[in-house]
Amino acid sequence: MTIKEKLENLALFAQGMRVLYVESEMVMREETQKILSGIFPFVQTASNGEEGLNLYQSNHFDLVITDVLMPVMNGINLIKQIKQLNESQSVIVMSGTKDSHYLLELINLGVSGFIVKPMKIEQIVQSMCDVVQKIYYAKQIQELNSNMTHELAHKSTLLEQYKEIVDISMIVSKTDNKGKLTYVNEAFCSVSGYREEELIGKNHNIVRHPDVSPDLFRKLWETIKSKQIWHGIVKNRKKDGTTYITDATIKPILDKNGNILEYISIRYDVTELYNLNEEIWHTQHEMLYLLGEVGESRSKETGNHVRRVAKYSKLLARLYGLEEEEINLLYSASPMHDLGKIGISDSILLKPARLDDEEFEAMKKHSMIGYEILKNSKRPLLQTAAIIAHQHHEKWDGTGYPRGLQGEDIHIYGRITAIADVFDALGSDRIYKEAWELEEILELFRQETGKHFDPVLIELFFENLPKFIDIRNTLKEIA
Repeated sequence: MTIKEKLENLALFAQGMRVLYVESEMVMREETQKILSGIFPFVQTASNGEEGLNLYQSNHFDLVITDVLMPVMNGINLIKQIKQLNESQSVIVMSGTKDSHYLLELINLGVSGFIVKPMKIEQIVQSMCDVVQKIYYAKQIQELNSNMTHELAHKSTLLEQYKEIVDISMIVSKTDNKGKLTYVNEAFCSVSGYREEELIGKNHNIVRHPDVSPDLFRKLWETIKSKQIWHGIVKNRKKDGTTYITDATIKPILDKNGNILEYISIRYDVTELYNLNEEIWHTQHEMLYLLGEVGESRSKETGNHVRRVAKYSKLLARLYGLEEEEINLLYSASPMHDLGKIGISDSILLKPARLDDEEFEAMKKHSMIGYEILKNSKRPLLQTAAIIAHQHHEKWDGTGYPRGLQGEDIHIYGRITAIADVFDALGSDRIYKEAWELEEILELFRQETGKHFDPVLIELFFENLPKFIDIRNTLKEIA
């Protein structure tokens, strides 16, 4: 799709939307306002955070776009004030700063997008598309739900007309109490690619995606058979094998004696929203890599160290059998394991020799420093990062630091990252040592099984060693 086509598509989704743009640099503000005014019907500007907040308090805005570094009130404080007024407010940050403090604050505040200066029109359009479409669909769903609730409460005689509205706007199906489809609407057929006659009498598994865990469907059936409503996000497979995502609610329909007659399912196609959320997750993932690289770069280590540690951790977590959500959290958070190094002096970090006892005690503080930076966040991603920063130097036998935890008292995230970090650190050149040979590393791992490392994880590591070697070779340093 060309830029012109993207702009036209963006303008369609942006109809009726109001935008607040806060930028202290006059030339940048005027130039960007011209672009925004070509997309949005209403754009209001401010030159600093305080002016922007005053405008926000007296007007409604669908989207706020702000710089970070501004006089009077900076962008971080502006966003905090706005989020206190409206927690769900969509905010895009346009900034040239790569300061780890600001990046961490922005992640924690839950911004919708981040555009790096100097800006390119392609980047602006893509970021706007992602956020504006999400706002548009959220407003559509909110408006539909609001209208339906109001009308149903006041005009019960119009139930049949509402059934027609539901059939047009939602994916609807009914099954008997054994799970056989007895009714599907046109939207169900359209999104799944099946004809009505291909669906009626079949089990709902006909659209089940193989990626979905059997546990989800087991819990679903346990819930609805106990006469409770089930709600969740479900990945489905079309007749042609492609994927669609639905936000599903399933309710048991009971007779006057409380017996289950059938089940009715109402679904929204949220494939586009799901993909947008995936993009936001990937953005946060990359921002955490940047933060992780801050700590490594101070000790003259490369960004590939944190990338390899993340890949090793993800593989080991999957081999261990963690849930996919935990695997993704660990994968994104593990690059932050040495964030606390930003608080260690250069004389220690860059010393080209073995540290003495006093210097080593100072170095050990980096695990607490990283934990203190991250611990107060309420976001699962940063909570996971706090655990890893705190515990990745604990040892299975209790001789590690900072708390001397032992065995399974050490969080599984810490135990996994410890193996990934040591494996990569020993195999890499550092300012104070040359890289070890692979066999030397493996011999150390054998010796430290049950001492430094979780024996179950070490067994999985050795059983799957070629996979770890493949990651190391793929992300090896370039001389």
